[in-house]
Amino acid sequence: MVPSPLGNLSADPPIPLTPELRTAYQDLYAKMQAELDSTMDQAAIEALNTWQPEVDQVLRKDDLYKLHANTDAFDALHKQIDYTNDGLKKLQGQISSIASHFAMAGEILTAIEKVLTLIPGV
Repeated sequence: MVPSPLGNLSADPPIPLTPELRTAYQDLYAKMQAELDSTMDQAAIEALNTWQPEVDQVLRKDDLYKLHANTDAFDALHKQIDYTNDGLKKLQGQISSIASHFAMAGEILTAIEKVLTLIPGV
């Protein structure tokens, strides 16, 4: 029986990657790059050049997965903000309308008071 190329990794790694697994992929990528930078062994270079981009793709696709998940959350938040702001604009208009009625009522009360103070005995 051939050992799993994933080592201790299960066949279904968690998606998105756990922080530990992501760090392991990043460490692997860095070690592969360090070896590429220091070796002259053509077989090692070919093998590393084949698999280092695949490790990079795991990291990139994990980023994309997280981005899409966050994009959905961002879109939902954006819709909520737009909806709420539209409601706040309506509320602002309603409050302004109510406040203008209070202002008018205050002016009417002042005018009534003036009339009543000018009439003797009222």
